[in-house]
Amino acid sequence: MPQSAFHAFVDALIKENKQEIVGVKQKENSFAFDTLESAGELCLDYTETILPPKKYFLPLKEQLLSFKPLDAGSYAPIYDEQDRVVIGMHPADCAAIALLDKTFSEGEPDTPYLKRRPHITVIGIYPVQPYKNRFTSPFVTALAYKTCDLMLVDLGDKTFAIEVVTDKGKSLIAKAQAKTADAAVQKKMEERKKAPKEEVTLSMDPNAVSDFLNNKEKDPVFAKRAQRCFSCGSCTLVCPTCYCFNVSDEIELSLLEGRRVRSWDGCMLQGFAKVAGEHNFRKNPEDRLRHRIFRKMKYLKERFQMPGCVGCGRCGQACVAGIALPIDVINEMNGKGA
Repeated sequence: MPQSAFHAFVDALIKENKQEIVGVKQKENSFAFDTLESAGELCLDYTETILPPKKYFLPLKEQLLSFKPLDAGSYAPIYDEQDRVVIGMHPADCAAIALLDKTFSEGEPDTPYLKRRPHITVIGIYPVQPYKNRFTSPFVTALAYKTCDLMLVDLGDKTFAIEVVTDKGKSLIAKAQAKTADAAVQKKMEERKKAPKEEVTLSMDPNAVSDFLNNKEKDPVFAKRAQRCFSCGSCTLVCPTCYCFNVSDEIELSLLEGRRVRSWDGCMLQGFAKVAGEHNFRKNPEDRLRHRIFRKMKYLKERFQMPGCVGCGRCGQACVAGIALPIDVINEMNGKGA
């Protein structure tokens, strides 16, 4: 499909006004997912966005229910069932949503998440620009197809190849002027899927990292890096797989109305593990850094058989101390980095 035809397709979706159309916009020297008012705002050859598109699946802050403090039986759940199309998610972000889907559906199902999720259609795209902190693995790329409904591949000549992944994607793209790709286009598409250069490399097989971390809790790398940590939480804020949250009740001064809200939280923040009596199970930055790396590279993999780090590289960009990138930490522990 020519790029111009794809833009016409996006404009048509916007004009339908039946669902929110979200895409990547360039904002000065950075990129962000935001609501599109026209296809001309859409930027698909971006390096990486500041925040992941996770915010449309698990909002930064959302109201869970409303209640009347003076009436014990008055609470009413609130669900976001707005239809959305999110355009331009890189495979790493798609894979991250696959992890969230599994997390919020197993065990005690998270109703607000599960009510919202079916209303989101995902159009992914393979990155075309190199990004210094990106780490790509075949497993993460394969996992992306559990989330996306359509996957775009930029063929480099103002043309996109479009892979139809789900019935929902097939129904959506039926509104566009797309034609079936021939063998030559399919061959070019596979070549263009290969990751751009300037990526971070891991010094071992990604599947070996979980076992590598066995008995590594006291590794001196954690103490060394933690000395530079500001405990700002930027790494968890920008991470597409972090799903920890805090829940609080907000009550009007009149005491007549109240709401329960949840908002993102992060294990690298000093007060994250603080409990009653001012006890803090991870008071030191070293403990928090260790927990984060183990969670990203070991705990989630062992629990869900999915990686906790999808290699998007945002934490490496956001961390002013230069200590957050999990791949760098593992490489240093393995004697392959500084």
